[in-house]
Amino acid sequence: MTAFRHPSDQTLMRLAAGNLGAGPRLVVSIHLESCPHCRDRVKLFEAMGGALLENLPPAPVSSSQLERIFLTIDAGPVPPERRRWRKQAPVLPNGFALPAALAGSEIGPWRFINPNLRWARVRLADAPDERVVLLKIAAGHKAPAHAHRGLELTQVLYGRFSDSRGLYGPGDLIEADEELCDHEPRVTDGGECLCIAAVEQPLLINSLMGRMFQPLMGI
Repeated sequence: MTAFRHPSDQTLMRLAAGNLGAGPRLVVSIHLESCPHCRDRVKLFEAMGGALLENLPPAPVSSSQLERIFLTIDAGPVPPERRRWRKQAPVLPNGFALPAALAGSEIGPWRFINPNLRWARVRLADAPDERVVLLKIAAGHKAPAHAHRGLELTQVLYGRFSDSRGLYGPGDLIEADEELCDHEPRVTDGGECLCIAAVEQPLLINSLMGRMFQPLMGI
């Protein structure tokens, strides 16, 4: 799987610096699984950040802060959570496996807005209130038109869709923000499309039906 659309350098720098929210971080992590180009960019930004830290003058540490640091070291690493796939996790296309980055997340069953658009809520173990969903849209159909209050990240897992800026396929990550005021992704006629999306702030959905389901979807 070769990606032609990648996260912006700004997003990758936020990831490297630890300043990207848990939901967007999950979507970018899924992209990194199959994109060596972006993995190399993240390593570069991490190295740049490390070099900057080395050049900073030392700062005094209080005795209480030092004590907390030693207590954290003595406690050792936090054991990873067990995988918590729900029994009613959504049915996926034949032969398709969920990305490894989703292990440990709780995925609900498919729910529908209409017969051609279904969604499943993704709850992260360490951040259950993040706005993350799986979206499955039938061939030739579209998502509700919407605008953005903040960053929206969408990773294509299966199938293809297009918007006013281009065509996207498996492995592509698409960014949208306040500058994209009328976003209406449409799936190509070749087959259904499966994506995972995360938003930093709730979307501004144009349709009444979309606004009715928005509180349940959490985006």
